[in-house]
Order: sequence, then C-alpha cells, then structure tokens
Amino acid sequence: MLAKMKSAFRFRLYPSSKQEAQMLRALDASRCLWNQALAHRKARWEKERKATSYNLQASILTLERERDMLLGDLYSQVGQDVLRRLDKAFKSFFAHRTRYPRFKKFIQSGSFTYPQAYNGSVKADVVGKRLYLSRIGNVKTVFHRPLPTKASRLKTCTVMREPDGKWFASFVFEEVVPLQDIDTDITQLTAAKKTPIGIDLGLLSLVTTSDGEKVEHPHLLRKAEKRLKHLQHSLSSKKNGSKNFFKARHRIASQYARVRRQRLDFNHKLSTPLVKEHGLIAFEDLMTRNMLKNHKLAQSIQDAAWGRLVRLTEYKALKAGSRVVKVPATYSTQECHKCSTLNKIDLATREFVCIGCGRILQRDRNAACVVLKRGLAIAGWTIFRVGQDMPDLKPVEMEPLLIQTTGRARSVSEAGTIRPEGLEPHDLWPREDVTNTKLGPHRYPTL
Repeated sequence: MLAKMKSAFRFRLYPSSKQEAQMLRALDASRCLWNQALAHRKARWEKERKATSYNLQASILTLERERDMLLGDLYSQVGQDVLRRLDKAFKSFFAHRTRYPRFKKFIQSGSFTYPQAYNGSVKADVVGKRLYLSRIGNVKTVFHRPLPTKASRLKTCTVMREPDGKWFASFVFEEVVPLQDIDTDITQLTAAKKTPIGIDLGLLSLVTTSDGEKVEHPHLLRKAEKRLKHLQHSLSSKKNGSKNFFKARHRIASQYARVRRQRLDFNHKLSTPLVKEHGLIAFEDLMTRNMLKNHKLAQSIQDAAWGRLVRLTEYKALKAGSRVVKVPATYSTQECHKCSTLNKIDLATREFVCIGCGRILQRDRNAACVVLKRGLAIAGWTIFRVGQDMPDLKPVEMEPLLIQTTGRARSVSEAGTIRPEGLEPHDLWPREDVTNTKLGPHRYPTL
C-alpha cells in the first residue's frame, strides 16, 4: 500500500538590493492581481448575477499581462497561483468555512508561489549556495540541511518576506512511501517497545502524559512582554511615516519573530521524543477557536500553540512509523479513567476523589489516561499497559463515550477540554487599483 507524503524545507535567502526590489515588485503585483480579480468577481455578480470561474479569469489574465507592465513582469504561473487561491477562498466561503474574501492593503510582507517548481522555474544549487528563481535570478541561499534524494519530487516553492524584513524560500517535496498493514505495525511496534501514550493539553502544564510526566507552559510571549511594551511605547512617540517610525516598527517585528522561533524550537524538541518512543500518540481534539472567546485565557492559549505541536507530531509520526489520533475532549478531565464515572467538579479543583470507585485522581494525569483510553478504542489496538496502575485494556473492555459529540461548537467551559469562456468587454478587470494583514533533566524541553 502506497501513500504520498509531503515534506517542507525552509531556507534563508540573502537577495541583493536589485533582487530584493524585484521580489518586492512581485509581492505588489500579486496583491494588485488579487484585488483586481476580487473586484471583477464581485462586480460581475452584483451587476449580472453571474458566477466567475478560475478559467475565465486565467484567460483575462493573459490579456491583462499585455496591457499592464506590473503584471507582465510577474512570472505567469505565479499569477495563476494567485487566481487559484482566490477561487479556493470563494469555495471555502460558499461552504461556510471562512469569511468573504477581502481586499489586501499594501504591506512589505507576504509571499508568492511557484506552483510547478519542477519545470525549471526554480533550481537549487546546494554546492554554489544559490537558488534560481524565474524573473529574479540567482539568489544567495543558506542550505543549512541537505535536500531530499532523487526519489522525492519538488512540487512548489514559496518565496516569503516576513515582517522583520527577512526573506525565506519554502520547498515542498512529495515522496511516495509504503504503508504497512496495521496488524504488522502493531507487531513491530510491540517488538520495538514503542508503547502508546495519551496527552492532555492544558495551560498550567502544557503537556501531561498518561505516564505521569509534565511539561510546564514556557510562557514565551509573556516573558517578552516587558521588552515589547518598551518597544511599542517607543513606536507611539515616533512620527507616523518617518524613518524612525519604520525602524521602531521593524524592532517590534523582530521581537515577535524571535518569540515565534522560540516557540517552534520548543515544539520540535517536545514532539521528537514522542514519536521516537511511542507507537500510538493520542491527543485531545480541542476547539481552539471557541476557546479563544474567553478573553482572560486567549493570550495564554495562543502562546501555548497546541495546534502546531499536534501538526509537528503528526508529520514526524508518519516518518517514524508511529500513529497519531485525535479523540473527543468532552469531559476528559471529569471522567474517571478506571470506572468511567463522571465527577462534576469545577476548574479550580486539580485533585479529587472519584465518587464511583473512591480513587484519588490528579486531574491532568487522569485526563491523559482518559485520552489514551479513547485513543486505543479509536485505533483498535489490542493489549497494552496503560500507565503504572491501570489494567490491560482489551476491545471488550472499551466502553462508549459518555456523550456523543456532534462536532458543533461549544462555549468555553474549561481550558484544555473544549473542544475559458467567450470574453466580453465588460468582463475585463477595472483599470483602477482597488486597495482596502534546553532540554531539562527529563527528555522533554524546558526553558
């Protein structure tokens, strides 16, 4: 059984002043193309009640490139990728997944994508430390890690400029890997002593495992708040649009980028030992968007970056031969992992006595064991030792969840538990520009 697996590689670019001007021009051209295409779709529907397809706008783009020098300098497939993203945005809007697409204002950060980087529009020279980009040239690049072998195929290349002014190139490689049968995987993982584990995500402890280990919340953003407050106060005293204003804004962006890199490094060091030592990793399926409605906890929830931790673990597990499952988080901290009794306790209670079996339960550890129990039921695994004081779990012992989840949004109750056609003259885009965002003593990282 074969499956396609994608891997991303991100490298730092050091363009010359001329190359940077060309890349900024490409960013501006992509923004203008988005706005013009969006205005065309909107006007066509308001005036004629006609839907607009990607093929129609791609045909118009071919004509516009001959009339508009800014679009003419943009690599053709980069422009087509902008139209595809706009078409995808409208499809998501009609499926009620996102809001109506908005016009983009001018900012010197963003990205543009070469969707078919394998056709010669992008060429990486690791020895010469250069990256060839069509319509831009050979850009100096730091390849800090080797590229995949010839078995992998380069799919796309995205060039992005971050708010702090740094340029990066993100490669996406596709590789076909064999997937073994689940029974074979279980046998191999058991022989390799790769045990399953359940993980409770929270705020007091970022991660609590069913083995009893805890990783404290690093609070990276809160630690940088003093510096950010000073920088933002300095920005408020600068004249808007002056050189000092842009310098102060650049310092703020650099500080936020530093926090973002620290958080990514922390999550990498946390997810790597999980996939190396465990064959099954069960996470809570948290509804983070709903949890952010609690304004007292929103900043801490965003700083925790639970979603990124789960995504990093998922792609690493695929390479390591492990499996990641998401389970419903409903009442995971109130259900006893032994007798499945529901204990009505408030958020402040971190340790309680089960009213069903009388056991003294530590809230986070108990939740991790419940998550593991549900993960084993979903994965269909047979016999594994769950924690130090739990019996062997077999399929006949798996009980149904206390309530069935509908996937519908719930209010926040507790952190860590919530869950081409013929072209007519009026079809052409408007000519005016439309403008309207250390590893500690244990194997998990600490700060």
